This record gives sequence, C-alpha cells and structure tokens, in this order.
Amino acid sequence: MNMKILRTSFCVALAALMFSCSSEEPAPIPNLQPKLPGSTENHVKSITHSGNIEGCYDWNFTYKDSRLTSATGTLYNPTTVAIQYTSSLLYSPDTVGIKNTGDLAMKVVLNSDNCIEYLLVNKDEYRFVYNEGRLVSWNKTIKDLNFGAEALHAYGTIEYSDGDIATITYAENNDDPTYYRCTPTAIYNTDGLLPETLSKQMGCFGFEHLYYAGLLGKATKHLVKAIQIDYPDEAKKDDYSVEFRYSTNKSDQIELCTFILNDEAVSVNYVY
Repeated sequence: MNMKILRTSFCVALAALMFSCSSEEPAPIPNLQPKLPGSTENHVKSITHSGNIEGCYDWNFTYKDSRLTSATGTLYNPTTVAIQYTSSLLYSPDTVGIKNTGDLAMKVVLNSDNCIEYLLVNKDEYRFVYNEGRLVSWNKTIKDLNFGAEALHAYGTIEYSDGDIATITYAENNDDPTYYRCTPTAIYNTDGLLPETLSKQMGCFGFEHLYYAGLLGKATKHLVKAIQIDYPDEAKKDDYSVEFRYSTNKSDQIELCTFILNDEAVSVNYVY
C-alpha cells in the first residue's frame, strides 16, 4: 500500500515539475544596445558653439543604461532667432523609434550592425553605406513638400586612412564635387567627437544626435588637426584650410576646440 502511495506521489510531483518547466516563458529579448562612439564612461552631454559661425547645431544629451535617450538641438546662428527641437529615442529589440517635437517626423531602418541604412525625415530620404562599421558613403534626396518632386540631391563619400578620415567628397545635384582633406592629430578620439564643420559633408546635419547615439558608425580614430577645402573651378571660390586646437579637462577629456573661420575665432565647448 505504501509503495502505491509513493509511486502516486512521485508521478504527481514529476507531472507538476514537467508542467512548470513547460509553462515557463522564454527570457525576454533585450532592447537594442548601439555602441556609442566614445570609449570613455563619461559620454558627452552638451556641445556649445561660440563665435561667428553659422550652420551648426548645439546639443544637450540625456543617457540611460548607456543609451542616448533624449537630445535637444538648437541651430546656432549669432544673428537670427534660433531653431530648436527635442528628439526622444525609444529602443526596442530590433529598432529605434524617434519622436520629435513639432512636425519633424523621422523613421529609420537599421542594418545588421544596428547602424542606420535608411532615414526618412518627413519626405526627405537619406541612405547610408558602411564598411567595417565606418560610414563610407551617403546620399540624400530632398523633396518639394507640395508636389513631391525632387528638389535637391546631395551625396558624400568618406575615405579613411588607418581609421582616420582622410578625404570627404561632397557634391549637390550635378555640380562638380568639393574635397575636404583631413589631417589627424596624435590625440586619440576617445570621446567619440564628430569633427567640427563637417556635419553636412558627413550627411548628418541637424541630426548629429543620431551619430552620438551610436547609429551612424564608428568615430574617426584621432581628432582632426586640419581640413583643406578644395573647391571645383566652377564654384569660383578660393580654397582654404581650417586648423583646430584642443584643450582637456582634469579627466583628460576634450572640453574645448578652437579654430579660425572666415577670419573670426570660433570655440566649441564640450561638457561630460
């Protein structure tokens, strides 16, 4: 009798164990974790321009769990009213949702390395190509909002030398290209900073925060020392160069970049 009771108890326990195992839900898939461009623990939280420079954005960044979750960009122009918007990044297991203030809509398609290969900004289209995690080419088509006709086509190609940006080729529509030839410093770009004055040429003007979110490829290995700008003959512009100087804070992170542009001093402050 005891054996029957023992066998019955064992069968009941085994059935309960099998049921509990089969009813366990699979572990949840973690949300996307893009690799931020900087290798330091303290990521850049604000970028602020000063001086006579136009066509650049100041930024304030918020991070959570090593992800950039919010960014406020202000178009810096010392002579006009600023344009500002805030962008919230919402991470899921396989993509990033972007919600902006105002009427600025963004939608992205990521590649297998979690970098943006297609970006739709309202009706404007951007496409990005990477090699070994570095952005090597991009193109955009800006469309007329009233009729959907193509209003502007621009493209850029980026060549590297040992991980450093060497030459950017940039052109709009059917114009001959302008060349931006970069010389690196010996300072490693451990903070993952985007080279100053090159946002448009790298295809991310106005949404640099997506680069700092780790969604537009790796950072250049060293900080840029100088840029030589060579215009095509048809542009009827004089070639020129820009040289950069950097200062660090007590933690050896870059806190200041200075340069001369159009005979005026420009500075960029970085806070971590």
